[in-house]
Amino acid sequence: MIRFWLKGFFAAHFGRLAAAVVGLALPVALLGSLGAFIVASSESMARRAVANLPADWQVLLVPGADEATVIDAIGNAARYENLQSAGYADTEGFSAITRGTTQTTGPGKVLGLETDYRQLFPGQIQLNLGSWDGVLIAAQTAANLHVAPGDTVTIRLVGGSPVDVRIAGVVALPNADSMFQAIGVSKNIAPQAPPDNVLLMPMSEWRTVFAQQASARPDTVRTQIHVRLDHAVLPPDPSAAFVQAQRAANDFEARVAGSAALADNLAARLDAVRADSLYVRVLFLFLGIPGAILALLVTLAVASSGSERRRREQALLRLRGASLLQLLRLAAIEAAAVAGLGTVIGLLLAAVVAVTWWRSQNLGLVMPWLVLVGAVGLGFGIAASLVPAWMDATGTSIAAARAEMDRPVPSLWQRLYLDVVILGAGGVVFWMVARTGYEIVLASEGIAQTSVH
Repeated sequence: MIRFWLKGFFAAHFGRLAAAVVGLALPVALLGSLGAFIVASSESMARRAVANLPADWQVLLVPGADEATVIDAIGNAARYENLQSAGYADTEGFSAITRGTTQTTGPGKVLGLETDYRQLFPGQIQLNLGSWDGVLIAAQTAANLHVAPGDTVTIRLVGGSPVDVRIAGVVALPNADSMFQAIGVSKNIAPQAPPDNVLLMPMSEWRTVFAQQASARPDTVRTQIHVRLDHAVLPPDPSAAFVQAQRAANDFEARVAGSAALADNLAARLDAVRADSLYVRVLFLFLGIPGAILALLVTLAVASSGSERRRREQALLRLRGASLLQLLRLAAIEAAAVAGLGTVIGLLLAAVVAVTWWRSQNLGLVMPWLVLVGAVGLGFGIAASLVPAWMDATGTSIAAARAEMDRPVPSLWQRLYLDVVILGAGGVVFWMVARTGYEIVLASEGIAQTSVH
């Protein structure tokens, strides 16, 4: 019986019901796609921010500290993918004799790296000329000394005899700022720029060259442990990822108090990105919510547009002996059908937007938001049709409903053409705002920022 009534009802009022379905589907799709945008953009920010980070942690060992104990503390505090030691040694300078002239530089640094360091930490070192096998020289240092692969450079040790090394290749250090950052030093007294004069040599050779200097001047020879953490365990939200990264760093520092100092590059990068993530939420609050509210109000207007038809049908049903419970049951079936269909269409549109426009790589992250939006849309859609039907059924008599149908009176806003006036005013405001144009001013310094479109 209900199935036949529902079929006939949709056939007789297809246009109005289709408008109600579309009116509900659009705000559901709007809310769902905005939520997907927040989730997808936040996840993309966090993922891209840490993807090219060469070393998440740089741990500076205090002279005399046990390296194995510090490595165990790293493993207990966080999950990591790659870990390797790197030697840092200060020098009084470098010199080289090329083409009959002698070039000399000021103080510099010599790094000792294992042979597989560049595979474990890609992006730290880039080969410009020559070979990887042997001593490498930074491009700026090579320009200062006028040397090329095959030339000899003299290292002036601190408190020791000079040592000659043969250059095998010229390299670039794209992340020199972080690679040579001062760890455990106040920002006020830390060097503001990486050194201009840098050599890199195999760790075994580095230990041999600087063994005497390490004994005489241990403050000039240090060991760092470079760590690349497992990014898969980080939450997709930058703020949550920052909290987790900082918690792991605090745990490690508590384990090695007095034995090592930590430079947390991962938390520093996430800290910069989470501000942009919060800006996305502000956009959603000030731009998305008003639009969704306006769309829901339109849905209410579409639902209320059938009030006259609903009162007429209720009057006819009550004349034939229908009870209040039966009227509300039929109204609930109508509301559930319209709300369910509109919610499903809206969620499908939101999922398509999330995948195609927002480039969401993991729809499972968006699913909780879509479920919440679906529940809100379904409840609102049912209430938008059921509440007016209940009010009409309980507050209007048969005679009053028939009298109202016989003498329809236009509303005040219809008599004043208020809708036309508001649309015209909106068009004027839009024209006044748009005619000024929009211009983007870019910083000439090329400061890297996260942009949200």
